[in-house]
Amino acid sequence: MGAYERTQSARWMWLVLIPCGAIIVAVWLAGPSVALNASVSILCLVILACFSVFARLTIRADADAVTWYFGWGFPGSAIPTNQIERAEVTKTNLFEGWGIHWTIWHGWVWNASGFQAVEIFKTDGGKLTLGTDDPQGLFQAIERFRKGAA
Repeated sequence: MGAYERTQSARWMWLVLIPCGAIIVAVWLAGPSVALNASVSILCLVILACFSVFARLTIRADADAVTWYFGWGFPGSAIPTNQIERAEVTKTNLFEGWGIHWTIWHGWVWNASGFQAVEIFKTDGGKLTLGTDDPQGLFQAIERFRKGAA
């Protein structure tokens, strides 16, 4: 059985990245002071760095575990396949947003974009939700490996 791997990109990030770049250029062209230019540029660069990390979410499922990570491998986490009780295709909502956070609806949510997801119920009673643009494919892979681990 081959491993499943999928990377979801957050295209909505351009709505933040382009204005940040425009602000940096505008402040430098206006040139009121070096301190203001540097402050605004540093702030925008920090925003750009954070957004570049959260612009992609990669999920991998294999016989050993389901692993996931943002950006270039961090932050991320994993759950061993034998600790998965079941999985379900679900949808997140606008209030749950994107990124990494806990919600009353889906437990820990890891999502880069969109509202499609797979909710994983753990054998210890916990749950987490992974956002994906291929919920059916991820669900089928988790079920295939989970049943193989049983």
